Amino acid sequence: MSYYWIRQLHLATVIFTIAFFCLRLSWAWLRPALVERRGVRILSASNDTLLLVAGITLMVMTHQYPWQAPWIAAKLGALLLYILFGYLALHGVKSTSSRAVWSLSALASIGYMLGVALSRSPMPDFMLAWERIFGE
Repeated sequence: MSYYWIRQLHLATVIFTIAFFCLRLSWAWLRPALVERRGVRILSASNDTLLLVAGITLMVMTHQYPWQAPWIAAKLGALLLYILFGYLALHGVKSTSSRAVWSLSALASIGYMLGVALSRSPMPDFMLAWERIFGE
């Protein structure tokens, strides 16, 4: 499979992951039982697995490894934080204030990962990332 199609798959799964996480966050606040449904868990895990496989494939295809490309190491570190924060926001806490903190932390880690991916720097310039997205 070509680089182009693997990249498109990676981007599509990133978009789905972010949108589905936001949907599950809203369920965690409004209808917590929906978050725990088997189909929801399977869909989330399946997409995230596909996302990770596509990301690893891109990394191997481009020969950019975390020990050689600091921006990839930063993305992987932020991914681990997102997993932890997301779990705490969706399943780990019951208090409203704690859920809010973990939800915002998970969303911030997503924003950081997007900034790193667009700028290819562990210290992203968010204005540069904005320009790459919107061309302004």
